[in-house]
Amino acid sequence: MRETLHFRQRASAYVLRRRPDRPDAEVLVMLHRDVPEAGVQLPGGGAHADETVGEAAVREAVEETGVRGLVFGEVLGNKLMRGAAYAEGHQVTTYSWLRTDEARDAWDHIVVSADEDDGLRVRCEFRPVGQAGIDWGMDLFLPQAAARFAAAFRAPVG
Repeated sequence: MRETLHFRQRASAYVLRRRPDRPDAEVLVMLHRDVPEAGVQLPGGGAHADETVGEAAVREAVEETGVRGLVFGEVLGNKLMRGAAYAEGHQVTTYSWLRTDEARDAWDHIVVSADEDDGLRVRCEFRPVGQAGIDWGMDLFLPQAAARFAAAFRAPVG
């Protein structure tokens, strides 16, 4: 008998950069202005049926942070979660790393999307990888992302 797992596909992004005047690679994090208990998060959200997880990661990063100049790096891995909160019963989050040449260090952004996140107010900040403080286990693949970024772009890992 064949069993099929129904799940919601989610994409999440480690948006990385290196500034010439700073020794360490930095990762983009988000803080929800109206929901401080949401903690420090990464951009991410549901993938559309017509896009790859890489395309979804780029789209979500732009929608949720307004970050510019994104270039897709690679998919790093997946995390399967089961729970009643997901209509399909399961959620698979695929983590990818992206690079950017974004000049801003920190900024406020209002999410522009076609889903329930539209209008959310977020604070976006680049932080050194070693001091990112990402919550909710979203830093699961951060060491790999930083290492791959460093290898690809010769940026020191912090």
